[in-house]
Amino acid sequence: MKVEQDLEEIKQRLAHIEAKLERRSTSGRLMKYMIIILLSVFFLFFALGVVQFVSSSSV
Repeated sequence: MKVEQDLEEIKQRLAHIEAKLERRSTSGRLMKYMIIILLSVFFLFFALGVVQFVSSSSV
């Protein structure tokens, strides 16, 4: 009986840890995508600025 109770407690702890890791994984993924999007927008604007600078200086 004690062994079964210990086993059930271990299963509950493992489920709790797995749920915690899943939440952390989701938030980390979201942060990674946000950084990628922000960097992409920055480089797009930078490239547009370079193109405008080059086109205006050649006139």
